[in-house]
Amino acid sequence: MALISATNTATPSLQSVLTKNRLAQARQQANQAEANAEDLRARANEAEQEAAQSQGRVQALSRQQQQNDPTYRQKASRSEGGFSPQTQEVLVTSYAASATNRTATNSALKSDAFAIPVTNSQGDLTGRIVDLRA
Repeated sequence: MALISATNTATPSLQSVLTKNRLAQARQQANQAEANAEDLRARANEAEQEAAQSQGRVQALSRQQQQNDPTYRQKASRSEGGFSPQTQEVLVTSYAASATNRTATNSALKSDAFAIPVTNSQGDLTGRIVDLRA
């Protein structure tokens, strides 16, 4: 009996061989995945460097164009006020002309004290509307 058990332990079982093969295959796949990941990292770094160089070129060309473009110089030299003096003058004149139409609330819309109240969908009086019935 001792001889039979010794021979059985000397030959590896089918299950242990399959387990070793699976382990070797898993290690190979892991090594391949790491190599692919390193390759992708290298490509990503190259792409980031290329993008940074392109952005630098864009900024340099933009600065160069702004210096050479007379239209841009006029816009850049304009005051930060937003409107030219002529536009501001027109706006002030328009505001002053409409000031006579303003109410105490500084709204250009006049309210009609004799207008009919408006009832909303819930039955509440919400405001007034001008009665157009003649």
